[in-house]
Amino acid sequence: MAVRAQGFRSRRPARAGPADARRIIQLLGGLQIDAVNVLIRSHYLPLFSRLGPYSTEALDRLVYRQHAAFEYWAHAASIVAIELYPALRWRMAHFATGPDWAAFLARVERQRPGYAEAVYAEVAARGPLTFSELSDPARRAKGNPRYTAATTLWDRGSDGKSVLESFYDKGMLAVADRQGFNRRFDLTERVIPAEVLSAPALPEPDGQRQLVRHAGAALGIATAADLADYFRLPVAATRARVRELVAAGEFVATRPEGWPETGYLVRSAQSVRAVEASALLSPFDSLVWDRRRTQRVFGFRHSFELYVPAAKRNFGYYVLPYLLGDRIVARVDLKADRSGGALLVLGAFLEEGHDAGSVAGPLAAELRTLAGWLALDDVMVAGHGSLAPAVAAELALQSHSV
Repeated sequence: MAVRAQGFRSRRPARAGPADARRIIQLLGGLQIDAVNVLIRSHYLPLFSRLGPYSTEALDRLVYRQHAAFEYWAHAASIVAIELYPALRWRMAHFATGPDWAAFLARVERQRPGYAEAVYAEVAARGPLTFSELSDPARRAKGNPRYTAATTLWDRGSDGKSVLESFYDKGMLAVADRQGFNRRFDLTERVIPAEVLSAPALPEPDGQRQLVRHAGAALGIATAADLADYFRLPVAATRARVRELVAAGEFVATRPEGWPETGYLVRSAQSVRAVEASALLSPFDSLVWDRRRTQRVFGFRHSFELYVPAAKRNFGYYVLPYLLGDRIVARVDLKADRSGGALLVLGAFLEEGHDAGSVAGPLAAELRTLAGWLALDDVMVAGHGSLAPAVAAELALQSHSV
């Protein structure tokens, strides 16, 4: 149920197009954004996992030209389905009245009277702009002792960047596109479609209810805590919304075997048919967002070691779980060597209870598909990890058979 609800199918489209990409964004609700680019930016991977090779430029057009999605805070910084914009406006209102914003604005106004208003006016006149394109980004000298002990979100190296981001959080600015990985901000009314922006903002309980409803459909079956984590909602409020959805007959309460608490599923959930997926998952894929849920559902302990010192890593720097059928059966540490034209498999590890002989072949084939999508000519295995020898052997066999 969890795998099917997340958009995985036994067969991928023969030729995935923009309509397929939009369908997956609508289904998941959000694609998490992360700056790490050792393989490819993380928000591009979930569509590849579900659709196979597709045009990343088509996703960019959907978001920044056709506005079928927008950037905002969902599970984290995310590309969010445009249909959820009204359901998130209460979150923008919270940012607008939050103590962090008020304290930051007061400090900026003391030090630079009228600066925040000037930044907004400049975006209105010249936007879209990155923070570095502002006439005065208000950068701070590094090592200034006044700021080394900063404790709030807004005490950074550039007041201009913080002002732009605060207006973005409040919904007054939106991300029009990106210059490299830098966000270019513009007035919200020039980014969000007029028919979406003019729709009534949902009151907080109604917006939360829509997000919980969407999370329930995207998770298949979930506890209240699982549902809260999906869009980072308050747990107490999520439990209240769940009770309302159960009372309305939209959610059904059940107790999956081995779960310590009640699970909820959408009454209209699809029948449970087997899924024969073969997919490499971004470490930020929504199937594995919640580590506790991932272990409870799949028996897989999701370990993201990017920020762990190299000597203390068990698996590697950028490790992708591998989904085969409806089980996570392995994990691989990958890197795109663009100068050398190769996908590097720095480690390949078999999960306990699975057989290398049945996993190595489909994993090798998926690695070749990934390499081709990334315009890399070869797949090279470093030999680290319990599954690495079998994967290297399979790659060699498949290479000879081509």
